Amino acid sequence: MRLDRNIKGSGKYALVRVRKLTPHGRDILDQMVTAKVADMGTAGDEDEFFAIKLKDKYAQAALLAYAKAAAADDPEYAADVRELAARAGPASRWCKKPD
Repeated sequence: MRLDRNIKGSGKYALVRVRKLTPHGRDILDQMVTAKVADMGTAGDEDEFFAIKLKDKYAQAALLAYAKAAAADDPEYAADVRELAARAGPASRWCKKPD
């Protein structure tokens, strides 16, 4: 299996800066959640998540560990994740501590 972004040009998910939404934007997001096309990642929910931007100072280490764990099940997928890691954390020109 390959990462969707490597096949289709974009990933399965979008990252929304919820804190920067206008009230109208928040209404649209709420409609997307109701329509089950967006997940809020609420702690303890089935669809809880933790997003990491590649510029995050710690992203490279996290992605390399993830790729290592995935390699036994899917070497091709693990290779795609290692490619992300090569551009992440200290390797990113936008590297910074997470906010």
